[in-house]
Amino acid sequence: MAIRFLLAVWVGKWTQTLLHLLGKNATSLPGKIALRLAPDVIARLGRQLERCVVVTGTNGKTTTANLLSSMLKQTGPQITNAEGANLQQGLTSALLADTTWFGRLRKKSAVFEIDEATLPLVAKHLPIRVLAVTNVFRDQLDRYGELDTTLEKIMAGLNQTEAVAVLNGDDPLARHIGRQSGNRSVYFGMSRSMARAEVRDQMRDGAFCLSCGHELRYDGFFYGQLGLYVCPACDFFRPLPDFEGTMVNQRLEVRQGSLPTVVYDVPVRGMFNLYNELCAIATARMCGLTADQISAGLRRFATPLGRMQVYATSPVSILNLIKNPTGCDGVLQAIASEPGPKVLCIAINDQAADGRDVSWLWDADFELVPEQLDAVHCVTTGMRAEDMALRLKYAGYDTTHIHCDPELSSGIHHAFTLAAERGGLPVYIIATYTALYPAAEILNRKVDHDEPAPLHRASVS
Repeated sequence: MAIRFLLAVWVGKWTQTLLHLLGKNATSLPGKIALRLAPDVIARLGRQLERCVVVTGTNGKTTTANLLSSMLKQTGPQITNAEGANLQQGLTSALLADTTWFGRLRKKSAVFEIDEATLPLVAKHLPIRVLAVTNVFRDQLDRYGELDTTLEKIMAGLNQTEAVAVLNGDDPLARHIGRQSGNRSVYFGMSRSMARAEVRDQMRDGAFCLSCGHELRYDGFFYGQLGLYVCPACDFFRPLPDFEGTMVNQRLEVRQGSLPTVVYDVPVRGMFNLYNELCAIATARMCGLTADQISAGLRRFATPLGRMQVYATSPVSILNLIKNPTGCDGVLQAIASEPGPKVLCIAINDQAADGRDVSWLWDADFELVPEQLDAVHCVTTGMRAEDMALRLKYAGYDTTHIHCDPELSSGIHHAFTLAAERGGLPVYIIATYTALYPAAEILNRKVDHDEPAPLHRASVS
């Protein structure tokens, strides 16, 4: 078996080297090949680690894990899957990148983002000391099933470890994990002053108590089902956060028990990102980091691909990932908060990584597009461009302003043409996973390199 392991390492590393020379993404294929040659490669490499910190959950994994990695690097080098390849092949590729040709890891600490369904498959092979759950929403029904299945997978993974669980206390589903797990749990959440009454009729996951089945009562919402909840029929309620965040003057104040309140910079905007940052801070604190080390990590943070990145194209363009109703609502709300008219381009694919089932488009709040987005034109593109155009029609958007083009490149180029004809309006592109990287390549080719470097906007993934 040792020979098969070394063969897997060599072939995997040669594949990584070749892909890098070709300028290709090497985040999954090397690991996929290595796992084919030696299925125990994660176990053999994982046991060489001294500490592993994991981020899982539905939305915000990539941003939170990258924030956390930036913080933990203040204490030493970290292995990480920074580009979000969070299945077994992605984890293997990340480990191989820091492995010698003799199969020895060069670094002893890792920060991994791990897919919810993958967590129970790999948890026992990694020395997970802290495990953070960002939130739990309905996502890709063909992969995860309904919410109870997702919860079971996360708890199955957590129960294989002795990790401290860092959970979103504002999310009743994450709270349920804490009540059911035998692991030590700490909670993060926003202060009551930031809650608001809901005015839009949005779909909410986890509206009912998982302990007794009664409908939860809310005194206020943050977003989705995250809010100030209590079950009127049993003892299920929102816990007092161990780490409580408050946005004050564009900075995040974090209160931790009786310790002095610490104020941190916010490198990206939006309510989703406040949760991502608060989750990363709470996890870093549970790893023993000081406030100064966390602040230094925040200053060095770089936004991952497709998280409301601004491209210096002409006209300017902004790219973001969508993958499920709640995340999509957050993206649309962030775009709606940007003043002025704009062109919206929506790229929907239904390949395996996107989820074959696109019925989630009907649960997302696309009614925001005609009501609040100020989108003068909408271009729908990708493999399910027609489905998206139909969804916009039933959302009440003027169909004479919809252009449908399933071919991604020509669809994006048409969006730029429409924006230029209207005097250079910004182009907002939102895309599912398999459309995201091709869209980024198209935008990179359109970038005017004489323009200043892109800024970053609110990320929600």
